Amino acid sequence: MNVPKLPISRRSLLKASLAPLTLSFDRVLAQPQPSFKGEIRLGQTMPYSGPLSALSAIGKVQARYFKMLNDNGGINGRSVTLLSLDDAYNPAKAVEQTRNLVEREGVKAMFASMGTAQNVAVQKYLNGKKVPQLFVYAGSDRFADPKNFPWTVPGLPTFSTEASVYAEYIHKTKPSAKVAVLYQNDDFGKEYLAAFKRQLQTLGSQVQVVMATGYEVTAPTIDSQIISLAATGADVFMDITSPKFTIQAIRKVSELPWKPLHIIPITSNFIATVLRVAGLDKSTGLVSATPSKSAGDAEWVNDAAYKDWLAFMKKYYPEGDTTEQLNLVGYSMGFLMTEVLRRCGDDLSAERILKEATSLKNVALPALVPGITVNTSLTDYRIVQQLRLQRFDGARWLPVV
Repeated sequence: MNVPKLPISRRSLLKASLAPLTLSFDRVLAQPQPSFKGEIRLGQTMPYSGPLSALSAIGKVQARYFKMLNDNGGINGRSVTLLSLDDAYNPAKAVEQTRNLVEREGVKAMFASMGTAQNVAVQKYLNGKKVPQLFVYAGSDRFADPKNFPWTVPGLPTFSTEASVYAEYIHKTKPSAKVAVLYQNDDFGKEYLAAFKRQLQTLGSQVQVVMATGYEVTAPTIDSQIISLAATGADVFMDITSPKFTIQAIRKVSELPWKPLHIIPITSNFIATVLRVAGLDKSTGLVSATPSKSAGDAEWVNDAAYKDWLAFMKKYYPEGDTTEQLNLVGYSMGFLMTEVLRRCGDDLSAERILKEATSLKNVALPALVPGITVNTSLTDYRIVQQLRLQRFDGARWLPVV
């Protein structure tokens, strides 16, 4: 794979709060490093601590990805340093860390920061400062709103895109279904639920949402909510949760006589860190959607881009899990950021970076299912608008046909 190069300084490692990385990178840093004509600094906040720390896998694999890029010459002769700071999945902490990255560290752009509420909390600040907020790891439609937030570009399919796919699927396969919904009581859950209901209305569907109940991200358990939803006897369970609570929901539903069609979001359909933890047998029959290849799936064993990722993992992240979807997606997002910076040439102004990020045409990424590409324009910032429905068979995700 022909890729540019990015350095990781000892200083950036400390800022990344990635204790497990320090030892291996200390060995790497002792090796001779290529000479560069400059440095490109990117900033990022991740939940390295707190209730959703599993999601920080994105930042961990991207640190290795950028090391690989630096070992291959950087981008247009410049190294790239990722400064990845812990926000504990707390919006207030995300604001503090983002200000530090912009005002003290002088990052050129924020890249792939995690979480809806966290990115919402810094969006006005970054747009006011005209700092590109690129490939946000969250699906809110407000991250694809060039009119109001021209400096923000999403990194995931938007909630409305994903929710519409599920609404259309239920409408087609269970036209008179009753749907029970569990949602995270924040911007993520509320916006997703609203988009789902809106699409049902647009379809003129007879499908009914008979109950919707929320939970707080700080809650220890959602068992009581699941019991209440099960009591409705709904045909479909829309499970709009983040990974920790998706695991709980899968386990609790398996204990009950309730056997609905159980749908989980893209952000929780990871085999290694969600389904395996919940129990593969308990996860059988789940439905989800994806724009991406599934990490660890034999379907992609002969795919060239997938094999490149496996080679990267073997060399730069040997202790990493090649069945962890976040490791594949994080690598792919690094590839996308690299492509944007490569196209900038020697003009690394904020305006040029934004221009390249919002004029992508048919860009294939390592993680995307063949035929799905990245496309952006000045009036449409949604990077991916195609999804593949899939069903879990107890071992792997299979396309729904």
